[in-house]
Amino acid sequence: MVALAGQKVTASLLNSLAPTGETTSGVNTTAGTTTSTGYTDTLTSSSTVSVAFIAPPSGKIAVTICGAVDNGGDNYSVISYRLSGAAGTVAASDNWQVYFRNTNEGVVSRTTYQTGLTPGAAGTITMQHKVSGGTGTFNHREILWRPVAA
Repeated sequence: MVALAGQKVTASLLNSLAPTGETTSGVNTTAGTTTSTGYTDTLTSSSTVSVAFIAPPSGKIAVTICGAVDNGGDNYSVISYRLSGAAGTVAASDNWQVYFRNTNEGVVSRTTYQTGLTPGAAGTITMQHKVSGGTGTFNHREILWRPVAA
């Protein structure tokens, strides 16, 4: 939308003209492992992957998680994410997970949408990991987010 000369300025008009943010990412290329069967951001030998964001006027963002994963046994290694901060809190969930079941490394990626966030508020997206059994190895992990228009 474009503001026109003589047009009444309203909150709705200003919100429609506000920048919606840009895609940013958090990356970690150091491999880490876990034997946790519940979601955790802690891996041995590696740091947490997270990225900060400001919720756009629509309150909707797209989140992409990806990584190279494997498991020491015939079990699943799973990646998900959680949201925290003033923009909103969302627990890690199997609803937006990606997983791989093999002893050979595989690359997984998925984009999901989060809605109902508080426009203009700050938040953090943090990657979460778990396994169905065995030891999962997680490498070359990345979180990307981008604003989504209403």
